[in-house]
Amino acid sequence: MNKRDDEFNNLNRHYGNVSFGLGIGLHFAPGLIGSLYGLSLDAGGIHKARQLGVELLMLGIIPWLAKKDPRTSALRVIHIGQLIGDTGGAVVALVGQFSATVRFLGWVGVIAYLVLASGFGYCLFKPQH
Repeated sequence: MNKRDDEFNNLNRHYGNVSFGLGIGLHFAPGLIGSLYGLSLDAGGIHKARQLGVELLMLGIIPWLAKKDPRTSALRVIHIGQLIGDTGGAVVALVGQFSATVRFLGWVGVIAYLVLASGFGYCLFKPQH
């Protein structure tokens, strides 16, 4: 395994941990997670938060399980999708931070999306030596 493989393994592990942890929180305690962001969820909002939690669990499990072989073309496609998704998430989170009544914790989401997108961009497009 080379340095680039190690970087992808670390990125996959951290991405998996963040997604899995937030997914568990949203699925089992959507009201609590929403309140940390200054949001009050009605029954429909709780249902949607739980659905988002399940999606985040899935997004956390995929890179965690795939981290053992960072050279596959399928994993590269997943990483490109994560780069695009995290970039879009950063834009949406930033717009939400300026236009909604989201507490300071909303900036954590903006920063997390930017860090993850930067990590995937760096690992995908840096020159190999």
